[in-house]
Amino acid sequence: MSGKPLEKYLKELRKSYNYSQEYVASQLNITRQTYSHYETGRISPPVNSLYHLSRLYNVPLNSFLELSINHHQNAEHPSEESMGNKSEADDLTEFLKHISIPENNKKFKFLKRQEKLVLYYYQLLNDRDQEDILAFMKVKCRNRRIDAQREMMPPETSVTEK
Repeated sequence: MSGKPLEKYLKELRKSYNYSQEYVASQLNITRQTYSHYETGRISPPVNSLYHLSRLYNVPLNSFLELSINHHQNAEHPSEESMGNKSEADDLTEFLKHISIPENNKKFKFLKRQEKLVLYYYQLLNDRDQEDILAFMKVKCRNRRIDAQREMMPPETSVTEK
């Protein structure tokens, strides 16, 4: 999967399950044309569609997310070689500069380290990516709630009549 583009992977998965584009689209609650655009690379699937695809094909969501991220990086950004391999240390320096700005310091002051990093990287994203992240978080929270409710339910027992 590593060198395979997302659109090719989606098409191969669909064909290996003998699903039509119409069927997959109905599972994602989108039109067939929209799904067709996912397979041709004209449109990148949003996070909630990737989530549903992972459930449909029983593939880890991370696999789709990695392919989607690689697709976006290749399409929108120059390669790392041409950027001079910006290291994690440079990233951390930028983060520290960002939170040292007085107005940002107020926002970040009472947050845990991981919360600060999430907020910092979220603010660096464009509006579409922020919407995708929020949609993904909502789906995850909804599914956690559903799972927790299922765990709280007593197991079904069969009642036999005497």
